[in-house]
Amino acid sequence: MNIPEGLNDLLPEEVFKRRFLENKISQVFNKWGYQEIITPTFEFYEILAKGAGSIMKKEMIKFFDREGNIIALRPEMTTPIARVTSTKLKGEPKPLRFYYISNVFRYDDLKTGNRKEFNQAGVELIGVNSKEADAEVIALAVECLKNSGLKKFFIDIGHINFFNGVMESIKVKEKRKQEIKKAILNKDFVLLEKILSLEDIKDREKEFILKMPTLRGGEEVLEEAEKMIDNKLSLSALKEIKEIYNLLRDYGLEEYILIDLGIIRNFDYYTGIIFEGYTDYLGFPVCGGGRYDNLCAKFGKDLPSTGFAIGIERLATILEKEDTNSLKLERPDKYLVYYQNNKTYFKKALVVAENLRKKGLIVELEIGKREYEKVLNYARFRGIKYILIIADDQSGKIKRIEVISEKKEIINL
Repeated sequence: MNIPEGLNDLLPEEVFKRRFLENKISQVFNKWGYQEIITPTFEFYEILAKGAGSIMKKEMIKFFDREGNIIALRPEMTTPIARVTSTKLKGEPKPLRFYYISNVFRYDDLKTGNRKEFNQAGVELIGVNSKEADAEVIALAVECLKNSGLKKFFIDIGHINFFNGVMESIKVKEKRKQEIKKAILNKDFVLLEKILSLEDIKDREKEFILKMPTLRGGEEVLEEAEKMIDNKLSLSALKEIKEIYNLLRDYGLEEYILIDLGIIRNFDYYTGIIFEGYTDYLGFPVCGGGRYDNLCAKFGKDLPSTGFAIGIERLATILEKEDTNSLKLERPDKYLVYYQNNKTYFKKALVVAENLRKKGLIVELEIGKREYEKVLNYARFRGIKYILIIADDQSGKIKRIEVISEKKEIINL
């Protein structure tokens, strides 16, 4: 039987790798004082749409429930957490630090290999509007990527108001601004040039908009941009980027940080600093986030917030490209207890298996009543290291067979 396009069955080896990464990341979240939160997989469309821009609304997977309500699978986790915080936790002392590891759903998300369902791990830092809060979540993103085993990556930081200020200064219709935004978001520079040619925009402004996606590097990028713009909103954004950059320098993270004035996130709720994580092994960001100060207010409580999400599948792909052995993980030795289909040995087999499990070993009990040769072939296929043969021996010794070499030895349990 087939499954819908864009969905995947995860086999045990893939699940093992995913859980490994999730555990590595959640360890960091916990150490930094973040608590796990879980929200429903689907909610009313009108609720989730409050956090989605025009682009993301089209990507949401929607259906009707029995009462005729429009329901949507969550396309991201920030909006549901903003809802919970504003309605159920509005009296809690701030800041609130939450983390999640959850599946999210979108139509035709080519950035995740055409998947419609994928996993994200992320945090939301809610209730504080400070540069230090922005720096904390960026530093936390760096720490998570490092702890996962990733070696070569950069976090690009920008500001949503840098782009907004440029758009306000060129005086074009909102529809055209959205087209420009989408072209920059998709890094489609040919389309961007075509769109700009359709509008009565000054040559100097066209030149700068086309150059925007290439303004990436160190602090010299800020100096270059300051010479080319004169609107207050963009200049204020550049000042804020510099302040955050200096705070990240205090963290000792400057080797991982780049300033990127071409960043545009695909959610409309961002209000300040935005950032994305990149490597040489993937053309799309492995993580992304930023400040969103107005989202919680849409649910009744005005709470400044910031956060980020890491794509688990993307991270696994990058790790294997960077180091093919990075996810070939060490596991405890596997044992198989074989009681030779003898009912009188069964209880002893249970005791042996239980004792080994208490020592942290992985132990299977042969329950198929197969002959020894078939058990041996099964053990080879499953990567089991030893077979233990249960016999009528009162000395406390037992026969252990190494599966690959078939070497036999008598051991004390």
